[in-house]
Amino acid sequence: MKKVILSIVFIFSCLNAENKISLTAEVFPPFQYINDGKLIGISVDIVKAIQKEVNSHTKIKAYPWARAVKLTNAKANRALFSMLRTPDREKKYKWVGPLTSMKLVFFKKKGSTIKLESIEDAKKVARVGVTKGVANYEMLKKQGFQNLQVLSGGRDEKNINKLVDGNIDLWPTLLMAGKYNSKRMGLAGEIVPINNVVAFEGDMYIAFNPQTDDNIIQKWQKALDKLKLDGIVDRIKNKY
Repeated sequence: MKKVILSIVFIFSCLNAENKISLTAEVFPPFQYINDGKLIGISVDIVKAIQKEVNSHTKIKAYPWARAVKLTNAKANRALFSMLRTPDREKKYKWVGPLTSMKLVFFKKKGSTIKLESIEDAKKVARVGVTKGVANYEMLKKQGFQNLQVLSGGRDEKNINKLVDGNIDLWPTLLMAGKYNSKRMGLAGEIVPINNVVAFEGDMYIAFNPQTDDNIIQKWQKALDKLKLDGIVDRIKNKY
């Protein structure tokens, strides 16, 4: 009888924890972005569908990247998406996913004569603009880039302006993100992607604070797997 009671208490404690999962996201289209005051996007819709499956009702809040990471790292039952799962981050979080995949390309200023045939060519330009702490900074630094011009904080708008103004030569970002943000800033066509060279590619996940209970991680992963099997994840991706 005592074991039964303890099991019931454990189950209810896990359910309570799930309902109190704190979810944060960086504005990072097409995965998550603001439209008419609402947070939408591929990953947002997938995470909301997972929440429905596990009966979690927490509102997703958007923060700048550095702030979102700091909040997630603070304590258990906090999660951040969409985070690229990299070797350097592997043991820092517990992972649910993948939600979707990404490819990073280099953008240049319209009219620039820069041509890339390989990733090695990108290492030879004078200035590649990145933001400290985000995936493009981490991965390019690991690949041996010595020409990174690093912002200590801020959003994509700063690097777009620097590229347009000629203060950097290349900016690595997602193809759709670069197009979306430049259009939103009224600079559509002022920066152009170099599509033939992929800086890196990988899968995007929900990253949970490592102190989060494994039972919660397993339940969220099982819910995502079901959504994929039912075709719901594909329908969400096709919508965008």
